[in-house]
Formats: sequence, C-alpha cells, structure tokens
Amino acid sequence: MSLTTEQKQKIRTSVISNSSAPKVSNVNFSLTVGTVVPTTVKIVEVPATLVEIHPAWRGYKYFIVNDQIVIVEPDTLKIVTVIVV
Repeated sequence: MSLTTEQKQKIRTSVISNSSAPKVSNVNFSLTVGTVVPTTVKIVEVPATLVEIHPAWRGYKYFIVNDQIVIVEPDTLKIVTVIVV
C-alpha cells in the first residue's frame, strides 16, 4: 500500500505519537504479510485515523514496532500489511 506524504504525516502525529498505542520494542517473528502474530503481543483495534485512510481496516487490530504499523486480521492474527511511516 502506498501512502501520500500527507497521510504518512497524519499517521505519525496521530498514531505513532499516541502514548496509548501498543508499541512493541522487540519481536522474535517476521513482520511480513501472512505471518501469524503470537498471542503474547498486545494488539488493539485500528484507530479511526487509519480507518479514514483505508476503510477496509475497520475492525482490524494493530501494533507498532519502531516506525512500522502492523495491521492484523483479528480472527487469524495474520499480518495483512505493514505500513512504514
């Protein structure tokens, strides 16, 4: 997925900077599409900012690793996309 500079900036300021966002500092699994996220990783529902950019993510989960937002399918815990901002 490609994002505009404006969308990336909006994500940086409203999602990455958010102190309550689920940040993970060390992962021992691959951050690639199709990887199943271990249940030990805290994931939460995708925020409205991301749903505005991509409405299909409504109801999906996410977590943050450094400057990457990892979108996860809630039923399977599979990574569906990784956004680098």
